[in-house]
Amino acid sequence: MILIDIGNTNIVFALSENKKIKNITRVDSNLEINNLKMILSKTINRLLKENKNNSKISIISSVVPKLNPILIKILKTNKINASFVKPKDVLSYLKIDYKLNEIGADRIANSVAVINHKIKNSIVIDFGTATTFEVLKEATFLGGLIFPGIDLSKNTLIKKTSLLKNTAIIKTRKVVAKNTKASIQSGFYWGYLFAINSIIKKIKNEKKFKPKIILTGGLANIFKNDISPKPIVKPNLTLEGLQVIGSLFYAKNKY
Repeated sequence: MILIDIGNTNIVFALSENKKIKNITRVDSNLEINNLKMILSKTINRLLKENKNNSKISIISSVVPKLNPILIKILKTNKINASFVKPKDVLSYLKIDYKLNEIGADRIANSVAVINHKIKNSIVIDFGTATTFEVLKEATFLGGLIFPGIDLSKNTLIKKTSLLKNTAIIKTRKVVAKNTKASIQSGFYWGYLFAINSIIKKIKNEKKFKPKIILTGGLANIFKNDISPKPIVKPNLTLEGLQVIGSLFYAKNKY
């Protein structure tokens, strides 16, 4: 089975074989359209060749609707059956206390993956284009919050200011920096860290529970040692959720 996660920054592909996830490939979502089509087509063809089970099925999580028709056309050309993650398809596995037509497919996949790990109470923090929090209590998705992702915020800051230059976000030892580059790094690291820890505390008090904290997304490793309580890092959480959802869907529909 081919797993596909269409995000605002990257389209992530992987193969699911014998309950293992392998051959993870990332493609820039914002490439020029003809270049994107060519790379997507090559990626799909390569995954088909590497697919030892020879199953032509795929499960897709997408938060970028405009890219869906492009990918569907490529999958159909290769005679691959495609199914998109939909809230109604997981209700037997995951209880959802949220407006169903507004919950992102990636958030569904993350939550399903957590439930599959036998964790009933959790806060999932996904460091993507947006930084999202998913709150699960007694295996029920209660909702969460969304605020701008770190790279999105940083890129906007650089774009809107003449004297600031782009720089990688890293963990800094001190808050007070001595140059512009270090000031940006310190501001984003400590600013987001304190925001995240405060939000975790607020959620715990509001929902009156003791959750596991689970981190995923590109910058999870940078923050993991200073987030409290100590988190679990699951870099491929969305793909894990897609694997579970795809297995459930195709078993039910006998593909």
